[in-house]
Amino acid sequence: MKPLLLSALFPICLGMAPLVPHDFYVSILTIHHDPDKRALELTWRMTTHDLEDALEAVSGEDPQLGSAFEAPDADSLIARYLRQHLRLRKGDAPLRVTYLGKEVELETLFCYLQVDSVRSTEGLTVQCDLLQERFPDQVNEVHVETREGTESNNFLAGSQPFTFGMPKDK
Repeated sequence: MKPLLLSALFPICLGMAPLVPHDFYVSILTIHHDPDKRALELTWRMTTHDLEDALEAVSGEDPQLGSAFEAPDADSLIARYLRQHLRLRKGDAPLRVTYLGKEVELETLFCYLQVDSVRSTEGLTVQCDLLQERFPDQVNEVHVETREGTESNNFLAGSQPFTFGMPKDK
């Protein structure tokens, strides 16, 4: 009888998994520089329900990302939220980030963005506080990829802007 009961409860528990809080909060933003296109191609990976929580807090509606019931304005909510929590600059000039779209794979959300007219990442300054207003322990990993290699930085709550691509001391 117990195996039958457990097998009946397993799918129910599995379906509730997204509702269970998790112990770590991490997003990974990869900024790839394409020198031929003179563009930054951004892929941002995060936990879907964490972003849904933040979007619901600012909009008052559950966006239900990736579901048949997704809010019609979900993409515009995401674009606005990401722009508020990611700031890019080259020198004193802010860079315009364009939201391209998203993909939902189970509990992982991939957001795609782009910045045009960027010749190099030298002096690229990033400030990233995604989800930190909701989850104080949120860590936002940022990786800047170029032909020369990858440079990374973690943004914790209260982190200062970080400049990538600075010339290295020889």
